[in-house]
Amino acid sequence: MEITRNDFKQLYQTLRAEFGPQGWWPADNDVEMLCGMILVQNTNWQNVDQSLANLRQATNFDLATILGLPEAELQALIRPSGFYRNKARAIRNVLTMYRDEYPALRTWATPALRKHLLAIKGVGFETADVMLVYLFDRAVMVADNYARRVVAARWGLTMTYQSLWAAAMADFPLTAAEAKEFHALLDEAGKRLPQR
Repeated sequence: MEITRNDFKQLYQTLRAEFGPQGWWPADNDVEMLCGMILVQNTNWQNVDQSLANLRQATNFDLATILGLPEAELQALIRPSGFYRNKARAIRNVLTMYRDEYPALRTWATPALRKHLLAIKGVGFETADVMLVYLFDRAVMVADNYARRVVAARWGLTMTYQSLWAAAMADFPLTAAEAKEFHALLDEAGKRLPQR
């Protein structure tokens, strides 16, 4: 079976009718959002919340303050999210990109921008696509575990991140604003499904 443009659009409409608007990404500013995108890798949001609370208290998500933290201090602040050494490096890499390149990167075509984000150490497919959707306002699919669970339950397809992403991006039917909601809705629906 091949998933079509209409299938993705219909899935979006069905989930939106069932769950309502989600209003993601939960953050007060870009720096907090970017930290959350790194911290949520391989953990749950409850752990991320604790790390974000620690960062908020220590830095108020001031970009220069976070980048100026000694490595051991940054690691201690984000320890609840796990993999804190790698995530501390990734946070520095992503926030440095944001500080030095963000305005120029906003003008890049999406394929080149995705490739650039994937070249940042600590940024994989999911994080790059989440950044494209929420930071750069691009209409792309985030084919995370929850999205793949929903696809498996709905159409009986077991797909990799890249195969689902490619299927969606062949003719993605959603706007940038809808892509934000779609990712959030897929996560909400996916959390309610058993792992395969």
